[in-house]
Amino acid sequence: MAFSFRLASTTKPRVLRALGATMEEFKLNHPYWVRIIGWVFLPIMLGVSIWCLFLPVWYQRYEFLLFLSAAFLGGGCLYMTVHGLKTLPFMNAVITLSDKGISVKNGSKCTSVQWSSILKVRHVESAQILHLYDSQGNRFLSVTEYLKGFSILVDCLNDKSGLEL
Repeated sequence: MAFSFRLASTTKPRVLRALGATMEEFKLNHPYWVRIIGWVFLPIMLGVSIWCLFLPVWYQRYEFLLFLSAAFLGGGCLYMTVHGLKTLPFMNAVITLSDKGISVKNGSKCTSVQWSSILKVRHVESAQILHLYDSQGNRFLSVTEYLKGFSILVDCLNDKSGLEL
């Protein structure tokens, strides 16, 4: 993770004001352990959550409480797993924050979005996932709260685009 600081600017995110510097460019990414857990654990959890949903059918026990508990356990796990799976395309991405906007470089593909073009922020607290949408309503970034510099991203979103979590 690389950080660059410049010493003169008028609009500063809270984190940078606390540091006494301004943002020229921040590069953020997920730690390796989060990437490994994401690529290995999330597909396993998808299978486990589907298995939990079909337990009453598997054991041919059609009781209301068994269906309710299977729906509660499997449904909650499936909900969080699906949001986690949405982060997999961005696990290896390098996210660059600048005064102009957010740039997401994922392999050979690079997407740049200006701060004013960010239409919606969706924070799924139960899954610890943050989804960002552009002005066309397309999701251009999904990250976990374990992203290195997540608080800087949130502060920049609040200060530069005016969107709150």
